[in-house]
Amino acid sequence: MKRMDARSWGFAVVAILATAVFIRLGAWQLERLVERRAHNDEQAALASSPPVELPGTSTALSSDSLVWRRVRLTGTWDYDNEIVIRGRAALGSPGVHLVTPLRLKGSPAVLVLRGWLPAADGLSADFQSARPAPDDPQRDRTVVVMGRVFPGESSSAIPPRFTRFEVGVHLVLGSLDLEAAQRDLEDPILDAWVLPDSSTYPEGDGVPRLVEAAPPSDGPHLMYAIQWFGFAAITLAGAAVFLVGRQDDRPEGDHA
Repeated sequence: MKRMDARSWGFAVVAILATAVFIRLGAWQLERLVERRAHNDEQAALASSPPVELPGTSTALSSDSLVWRRVRLTGTWDYDNEIVIRGRAALGSPGVHLVTPLRLKGSPAVLVLRGWLPAADGLSADFQSARPAPDDPQRDRTVVVMGRVFPGESSSAIPPRFTRFEVGVHLVLGSLDLEAAQRDLEDPILDAWVLPDSSTYPEGDGVPRLVEAAPPSDGPHLMYAIQWFGFAAITLAGAAVFLVGRQDDRPEGDHA
């Protein structure tokens, strides 16, 4: 029986260590998958709980306690400080998201993603169709918004800027970056934003197209786990084939 030489032993040790690392990385991705699914279940439970009234009897609620929950907001739209989120597609067409502060009595304003408008260049939409005229008495009416609370998005590579549209000058952002929005708004806002549900907007009332929340996802963790386990199997099988072939190629009695 042929014995492995020192080089073969060294190669085998490296292959075993690499296989162990790949297996551990695959197991780590499975752990991340379990955490992701638990987080999704927690979000679903919060979303199914009774809506929080804002403003309400409790003024101690923080944005952290509201995120992922449903809320019922009562206030007035602040169209003058509306924010435009550029480059947002829907149904395969470019457009923008309109984010409007909703002013609540005795509470910070809440940014509400009112909806999507088409824009061929991802910026210049027909904003006049998405709000009452300045002299319309409906402009200052009290509205009730039912929706779900979400955390702010990461900052965009596109710097914030003010742009003049036909309805006035508005802040344009590349993402719903709450810190960037707060820097350019005079009044304080809640450190979270609200996505309205279909009960907020009756059909045909002229608002932008309602944006639907993305469904919960397991993310890429399962795919990554399969890849790491695959690398482990390939490494182990490849090392075995290489070592067997190396042994067969050695002359009988060669132990160098």
